[in-house]
Amino acid sequence: MKSDQRSLMRLGLWVFVALMVVEILEYIVGVGLKRGAWPFLVILAVPGAGLIIYYFMHISQLWRREE
Repeated sequence: MKSDQRSLMRLGLWVFVALMVVEILEYIVGVGLKRGAWPFLVILAVPGAGLIIYYFMHISQLWRREE
């Protein structure tokens, strides 16, 4: 595997791990607080949504110059 492919695979793994951590935190907050948990769940959903939009939907490529 090339160096750039390896770094992209590593980035994908880190994004996956970060999403799993956010999801586990959302579950813990949702189960632990039950009532009144929605503000915390919204706060936790923002980084997860940002990672999904940035990495999996490739939104960062919209602002790249074509080569």
